[in-house]
Amino acid sequence: MRTVVHWDGDRFFASIEQAADKRLRSRPVAVGGARRGVVLSASTEARRLGILPGWPMARARRAVPALVVLPAHFDLYERFFDQILGLCRETTPLVEPAEVGAAWLDLTGAERWNRQDAEHVITKLRGTVHEWLRVSISAGIASNKMVARIAARLRKPGAQMVVPPGTERVFLAPLPLRILPGLEMGSLDALEVAGLRTIGQFAGAPIDALATVLGRGALPLLRRAQGVSEEPVGRKRVSEPGWSEFLEFPEDVWEEPVLLATLRRMLERLMAQVRAAGVEVRRLALEVRYTDHEESRKSLELAEPTALESETFALLPGLLAGAWTRRVRLRALTLKAGRVYRPSPQMDLFAPDSSRREHDLKLAAIVDRLRREHGASIVRRGDELQLKTA
Repeated sequence: MRTVVHWDGDRFFASIEQAADKRLRSRPVAVGGARRGVVLSASTEARRLGILPGWPMARARRAVPALVVLPAHFDLYERFFDQILGLCRETTPLVEPAEVGAAWLDLTGAERWNRQDAEHVITKLRGTVHEWLRVSISAGIASNKMVARIAARLRKPGAQMVVPPGTERVFLAPLPLRILPGLEMGSLDALEVAGLRTIGQFAGAPIDALATVLGRGALPLLRRAQGVSEEPVGRKRVSEPGWSEFLEFPEDVWEEPVLLATLRRMLERLMAQVRAAGVEVRRLALEVRYTDHEESRKSLELAEPTALESETFALLPGLLAGAWTRRVRLRALTLKAGRVYRPSPQMDLFAPDSSRREHDLKLAAIVDRLRREHGASIVRRGDELQLKTA
């Protein structure tokens, strides 16, 4: 039986701001994204006054005039996160980041190495993080990644929860269905109309009935609802969790417009993967392979995390120029997205440009669904058509 731990930072961004500047300690602090104008993270003091992530920042200021509002310093959060991951790797080599501020550890068989059981190991880890970095983390301990992650978030902040092996289905049963990973909003609405509102109700439903709503995804989701998940804590994502798109040209390419058009299509597919995972990314990296098989690469950090290709198309010419350092034809391209963030709830209806961004997210979700159901060519961008007719 595996022993999997998921830890999740409590009020992560705001806590780090308070840890980095002692003048902010014991004061209500809200971290806000400049582009979206919403609260990304609120300190414990701010939450006691009613401030929640996803609030429009203007509303938060009105509700709490003494609120300290800070711009997001993502580089700082990533440095703290990397330090916590370093502490995790002292307990086990199997560490997988989920997003900035959360990660999994596989402690199966590590009791002998640590000379303690998993509960004591994680209690010590949480204490060390709090003592050294002044950041609180919550943890869930279970037999698989999914249950451990849900357990970690169920009793935040500053909590640690164990789900004993064999009790996974009982633990999940009373929880709302929206917590189950992998359910899209449209499917969730249809299931709730059918009277399935808890994970337990879903777990007990006939597979044939679920398949009418979920199609081929019904069985994997049913197994999750029953507490069954065999996904390993992956070694491959330890250093850089993320996604990639690879394309090798039939013939070596030299023309920059062709390369940029190709990168735009790759970026669309890449961001569709990001949206499907329900997260955002803050790093793009491009690796080019030349006709002589040499390679070079370039990466850049985005000002704020995003899951929209429309917000990053303008960066592609600079990314290509930075990676394509030799005036040699290109054989292949690899585009990667990383530095994963979990987005805050979207409640920014009255923030500047919020309606446009919400519209873009909804439009992207519709395009993603059309391409899944009817093929990638069912929807194309105008610049791609223009390139073909040029």
